[in-house]
Amino acid sequence: MKKFSRSAAPAPKAPIIPRETLEIAERRELLISGVFGIEDYHTENVRIRTAKGIVEIGGHSLVLAWAGDKRLLLRGYLECIKFENRPEKKGGCRPCR
Repeated sequence: MKKFSRSAAPAPKAPIIPRETLEIAERRELLISGVFGIEDYHTENVRIRTAKGIVEIGGHSLVLAWAGDKRLLLRGYLECIKFENRPEKKGGCRPCR
């Protein structure tokens, strides 16, 4: 017969609270937190600066609906999202087709 140890199970680790989050609703809305600035803004391409780099959004009819408290909300038809780890690098976000 095996003996079972009654030692306590290890405590669960604390959840990681992200500094940056992206929430997408039906490919029509994008809420980004952890925003430091907007690098470039057009109705077909938006580049947003965060602590980790650039988030580039491609699509059409993109509109900045709301911004404040290091967050912003984009509305439109989202076609692609690209992450760049180096904020100084620029490249085109090609729509995903």
